Amino acid sequence: MTMWKPMLPTLVEEINKQKDWIYEIKYDGFRCGIEWTAEKITLWSRNGKDLTFQFPEIVSTCLILQKNIEKQLPIFLDGELVILRTPYQANFSSIQTRGRTRSKVKIQQLSKQRPVSFLCFDLLLLNDQTLQSQTLLDRRKQLEQLFKQFTVEQRQLLLIHSFKKLNEIEEISFFHQAEGIVAKNIHSTYIEGKRTRQWIKWKNYRTVQGVISGWNLTNDYFDVKLDKNEELGKIKHGFAQEDKKTLTNFIQANGRKQGTHWYVTPSVCIDINCLDVKDGEIREPVFRSFRFDLSPTDCTVEMVRLGLAQLPKEIDLTKPNKELFPQITKLDYLVYLRNVAPFLLPRLQNKRLTMIRYPDGIDQHSFYQKHLPDYAPEFIDYILSEDGEKDLLCNTLESLLWFGNHGGLEFHIPFQTVHSAYPDEMVFDLDPPSLEYFSYAVMAAHLIKDMVEGEGFTPLIKTSGRTGLQIHLPLREKMMTFEETRDFMRAVAEVLVQQYPDCFTIERLKKKRKNRLYIDYVQHAEGKTIIAPYSTRATKEATVATPLFWEEVDEKLDPRDYTVNTVPERLVKKGCPFLMSPPSKMD
Repeated sequence: MTMWKPMLPTLVEEINKQKDWIYEIKYDGFRCGIEWTAEKITLWSRNGKDLTFQFPEIVSTCLILQKNIEKQLPIFLDGELVILRTPYQANFSSIQTRGRTRSKVKIQQLSKQRPVSFLCFDLLLLNDQTLQSQTLLDRRKQLEQLFKQFTVEQRQLLLIHSFKKLNEIEEISFFHQAEGIVAKNIHSTYIEGKRTRQWIKWKNYRTVQGVISGWNLTNDYFDVKLDKNEELGKIKHGFAQEDKKTLTNFIQANGRKQGTHWYVTPSVCIDINCLDVKDGEIREPVFRSFRFDLSPTDCTVEMVRLGLAQLPKEIDLTKPNKELFPQITKLDYLVYLRNVAPFLLPRLQNKRLTMIRYPDGIDQHSFYQKHLPDYAPEFIDYILSEDGEKDLLCNTLESLLWFGNHGGLEFHIPFQTVHSAYPDEMVFDLDPPSLEYFSYAVMAAHLIKDMVEGEGFTPLIKTSGRTGLQIHLPLREKMMTFEETRDFMRAVAEVLVQQYPDCFTIERLKKKRKNRLYIDYVQHAEGKTIIAPYSTRATKEATVATPLFWEEVDEKLDPRDYTVNTVPERLVKKGCPFLMSPPSKMD
């Protein structure tokens, strides 16, 4: 199989529901085949390049798992090498950086900091028997059986989930802003090296606007700018012959030629389908249409950000330039919420929401919102309380963005869902008297970590978004009652206070705490709330309650570094610690 050439899907503008087809998320990474024998594991690119050296974490994972499938070797797996941002979205620039890295030391460092995953979707060889002439349905069944034998918990060798319902995967693709969807005929055989319509792919394009400013005769690319002469990028593909002729005739009639390049005063606005825009480059740009209803001043950086964000059609952004935080507008805030939604919404799911609203920004009037307002749209969920009030829920992207559009800046949630009287987590709130004493929070966090790990818990940690830290201990369903969690947390807190009486306290009255850190376990009770991970706080820095990796919790940690402006890029570079953490031993 060393001469493997992958079967390729055909790009289509639309995927329709069809009988006997399955659907998979299209991930933005490197197509890869794993040739796995008892003696050797080799990673192959779609062009026959050996990738084994670049991605040692995949090889080491395979070696750990090999004992489970020794009798079925050799095998050949087809899939995608990715660096996951969410379970359904990969970051191409990160995997591209890994692919270009040549230093063995640097590769080893990156493989530990931000490990790559191999997402497997096909099995071409099993026990040295080729499966390519078998149907996809049969190959998939054998692939699933193979993966069931991997008993070690790991995240480097994963089986791609297949969907039978097109509408289900369409919702997931939009929510996670995945690269797209691949549809496959379950009766298809594996046709090596061919682009076939038995597999088809649809790209989840974002639409942005720009204005034509030039045309390169050498490579046939058009230059595209924004309103303040800022470079958006270049575009060549997608033009119908008549549209292209109209555009080039206009440029030649109204522009000036310099060598092999034409320049024209920006006036013709266009819609562009693309996957991303960054640093003067449009990723996979495709011409969509002329926009004669727009002027060049309409083609702004802000409109590009809005197009890339893909807000749901139900959200009508009002007063986008209103400042909610100093130098941070409502548009900035909604783009932030859209970006972190895959990490924030699962934490809000089916939990009564207490929201703090600042309709005119953090320096103006604020109020708590717990109940459904009369003017809320139908897509906002609620649950009736015992006294008949409509308690707010935030279960959907539309709800989250609607709340943000109405100045909802802080999202506080209880410790249990509406379906249970049992807590689904314990949270220690470590509250120093001020940032001057933040080192006490770091100290307490590590002491608590050591104690609870000894009891079988997997502690997760985040900044509070203000001056403290919060430690989350996930619980299995009905694992502990509120009374039991309170007893456990009190015992931990009392041990710390006894050992370090000058640093820590459980005294509720602030005036009696002196300059000690308050270990708040009392707040962990039925009906009480905690700030949700990735919620903003109403601070002038626009700080965010941010999940951390434990190695980041040291004397250099400053909670003011985690803001609306920095957290999205952090998620791209490092991922979410709460998603990447191993499951609790108690699970």
